[in-house]
Amino acid sequence: MKPLTPKTRGAIVYGHNCGHSSRTIAKQLGCGKTTVNDILKRLRETHSLTPKKQTGRPPLLDSPAQQKLKSFIKENNENRRLCSKKIATTWTAQTKQPISRNTIRRNLKKVGLTACIPHRKPAMTEAHCQARLEWAYEHENWTERKWKRVLFSDESTFTQFQQGRQGMVWREPGEELNPDCISVTVKHSPSKMFWGCFSWSGLGPIVPLNGSVTGQTHAKIINDFVMPTLHTHFPQGNGIFQEDNAAPHCSKVATATRENAGIVTLDWPAQSPDINPIENIWAEMKMMIRRHSPPPSSISVLMEYVTDAWNDIPPEYYRKLIKSMPRRVDAVISANGNRINY
Repeated sequence: MKPLTPKTRGAIVYGHNCGHSSRTIAKQLGCGKTTVNDILKRLRETHSLTPKKQTGRPPLLDSPAQQKLKSFIKENNENRRLCSKKIATTWTAQTKQPISRNTIRRNLKKVGLTACIPHRKPAMTEAHCQARLEWAYEHENWTERKWKRVLFSDESTFTQFQQGRQGMVWREPGEELNPDCISVTVKHSPSKMFWGCFSWSGLGPIVPLNGSVTGQTHAKIINDFVMPTLHTHFPQGNGIFQEDNAAPHCSKVATATRENAGIVTLDWPAQSPDINPIENIWAEMKMMIRRHSPPPSSISVLMEYVTDAWNDIPPEYYRKLIKSMPRRVDAVISANGNRINY
C-alpha cells in the first residue's frame, strides 16, 4: 500500500477536528478506517504527523537502477531474449552487485517488462511495407459490403505433434509487434497441408494436399474447388477470388487457368498473412486440435480432426472476420505498412 501524502494526513486531522467520524473521513479520502485511526493515534502519542520509519531491508534496486536495468534489456534484440539467470549474471559482472534471478524478474515487472512468447511473423523489408501501404490506400474505401464479395483462400500445414515453442522475450504492453519482440518465421516441410476457402456466404471445401504444391496441382484446385465455390457463393457472378503470391499461385499454368475461367482476382501484397482473415481460422482450428483428447495418433486421424475443426467453425465467427477487413486496412495505413495485430 502506498504511504499517505502529507496533504492527506493533514486532511485526516482537519476532518477529525471538524467532528467527522473516522468512517466518514476514510470514505471522503479514499483510505481505510484503520488507517485514519492509526494517523490520529500517532498524533496523540507523538504530536507529529511524520510516519513511522519503515523497518526491513531497503530494496536492492532503487528507481534509477531499475531504469538502468530496463534500458539494458531494451538495448537490442539479444538482450530481450536473455533468461533472468543470464541477466542476473551480466548485471553482477557489470555493477559488482550480486543479485538473484527472482530479484531481476520482480524488478523488471515493476518497470513494465514481462517475459512473453514472441509472436511469429514473416520477415519484412521496406519494399514489403511500401507495397502493403499502397495496397491499403487502394482498398481504403472498400465497404464491408464489397468485402462480402471476396472468397478468401490459403494453404496451411497441420502437424501431428505440437511443435515446441521458442524462448521468451522481455517486452512492455503494446510492444507485441516491436521487431525486437517477434519471432520471425520461415517455411518448413509440412506434416500435412490443406487448402481451404471461405466467404460471407459460408465455408468452402477443406482439401488435403499430397506432396508439394505446384502450379499444376494448384490449377487443379482452381478447376475442382475454386470455380464451383464461386458459383455457389456468388450465383450472380460478382465474386472476387483472393489468394497470396506463393509461387504455385503465380505460375503460368495457374494464371492461365484463372484467366480462362474468367475469375476476377484480388491483388494481394506479399508477406501479408496478418491481413488475410483465413489465417485466423487456421489458428482457431490448430487450437481446437491441440485441445483434442486424445491427440492424433496418425496422419489419417489428423486429417479427420482437421476436417471436423473446419466444419465446426461457426458462421458468426467467420463473418466477424469479414467485417474486420476495413479495420485491417486502416490498421495497415496507421502502421505505415508495417505488421498489424490481427
